[in-house]
Amino acid sequence: MPFRDIYGHERPLGILKTVLERDRVPQALLFHGMEGIGKRTTALAFAQALNCREGGTDACGRCPSCRKIAHGTHPDVSTLTAEGQYIRIRDIRALQEQMQFKPYEGRWRVFLVQEADRMNLEAANALLKTLEEPSANHGLILLTAHPDRLPRTVLSRCQQVRFHPLPRETVQRFLVEQHALEAPPAALLASCSGGSIARALNLRQGDFLEMRRALLERMASPALREPWQRLSFLGELGQERRSLAERLAVMRSCWRDALVVRETGTADLLIHRDCEAEIRTLADRRTGEEILNNIRLIDRAIAALDQNANKQLTLEVMMFRLAL
Repeated sequence: MPFRDIYGHERPLGILKTVLERDRVPQALLFHGMEGIGKRTTALAFAQALNCREGGTDACGRCPSCRKIAHGTHPDVSTLTAEGQYIRIRDIRALQEQMQFKPYEGRWRVFLVQEADRMNLEAANALLKTLEEPSANHGLILLTAHPDRLPRTVLSRCQQVRFHPLPRETVQRFLVEQHALEAPPAALLASCSGGSIARALNLRQGDFLEMRRALLERMASPALREPWQRLSFLGELGQERRSLAERLAVMRSCWRDALVVRETGTADLLIHRDCEAEIRTLADRRTGEEILNNIRLIDRAIAALDQNANKQLTLEVMMFRLAL
């Protein structure tokens, strides 16, 4: 996908076009931003531009090189992903072995490291050698949603490119233009996507809209003031970590909407605009400080679960501290 076909991300694209125009390509780039926001898509577009037979600051998208990169078959473009929980030193050494060879077909060999924050310390230290002694016409692009988990020694040797969440209107336009959605459902999915096109597409595939409304109605129920009802609610959040994370994100966004209504009195900036009545019920029941504390509690639970904390204990602590 050429740069021109990417939705949003004007600043990151501008940085990459500038380095291409000046022919000063960094040996190591760090793309960071939330998951599903387009970092990998942009990295592949950059690899296409580096190797496009037409040259210039953007790929043509039509030449053999561009088509091979788009289909994942170009011998000079590869991706390293974690096998298991971590990227280990043997993975980095295998990458370094590949980097000893000159490009086979294109002008540049480009290596993407997906979820680079999953490198263990040994792997990160091994990567430093590559960062300190770069090879000509070899580019390394680290992709991560958590740059704070990377060692400073790695961060300092990469040119960092930050990807911000996309505007709601940009996600909506993508859904309408690329997936033929009608404007109302596209607007709703865009509002719930958090600025991520990938997340919007994932939400479209499942029963997200039904789950979201049921969850919000449950949150607005006075019955949750009873301890045994809160325990029952915990079981409804789901056992699988991915679905649990989805529900916690919905809970957070509902309390965010409640805070907006509480502080502004209007529904213009709501994520869940079609559930205004339930949102106002939450807003009327608690003070602004209590709502803000609820958001903090959910944030802490999400962060703890992301670090593989004990799920049951984490959820119980959160649930019995929430002001419902």
